Amino acid sequence: MDRSSGRSRAVTRFAWRFLVNRETKYESVAAVFRLVLSLGLFVALVTLIAWAFKAELTRFGVWFVARFGTAGMAAGSFLADGIHFPIPPQFYLLTGIAGGRRPSTVVLAVLAGSELGGLTAFSLARFVGRAEWTRRWLAAPSELLRGMIARQGHMGLVVAMLLPISYSLLCMASGAMRLPYRAYGVLALMRVPRLLLSYLVIALAWR
Repeated sequence: MDRSSGRSRAVTRFAWRFLVNRETKYESVAAVFRLVLSLGLFVALVTLIAWAFKAELTRFGVWFVARFGTAGMAAGSFLADGIHFPIPPQFYLLTGIAGGRRPSTVVLAVLAGSELGGLTAFSLARFVGRAEWTRRWLAAPSELLRGMIARQGHMGLVVAMLLPISYSLLCMASGAMRLPYRAYGVLALMRVPRLLLSYLVIALAWR
């Protein structure tokens, strides 16, 4: 009887692991597919904008860089990812490129502002995450993260960063769920290749 029960539990564990691994694999493949699709749409959009408004954007980029400099790009990125300001960090990447700034300067400024903004969003959400309006606003990203973390642990955060979801919202949702700060560390680490890829796409489309 004990052997039969043990075998039954072993079969159940094997079946559960098989299903979880299969679902995890499918989820990861779907995330990569969505990333490729969103990048394709992003390239098309930036190319169209650069073709139609290159002269105007160049003048604006030169003005913005001359007026606000590197600090302006960093501050704008901080607001975008710190309080979910509607102008995303990619706008400041484009502005830096149009303004003729060095790639390393543009990327480091936007990355620094974005990372500090994400940390701010994560930390603030830990304090106000239990408010009713916060729970309603972050319901969708929180549910997504909760399911991914339940199935994949911290790898779920990595997969979430492959999805076309705002980095700011992911940081807020993680903070509202009161995840440990190492969860923000995963998001912050994945933010680096995501922004580098955005810069590469924008630079290629601009040229």
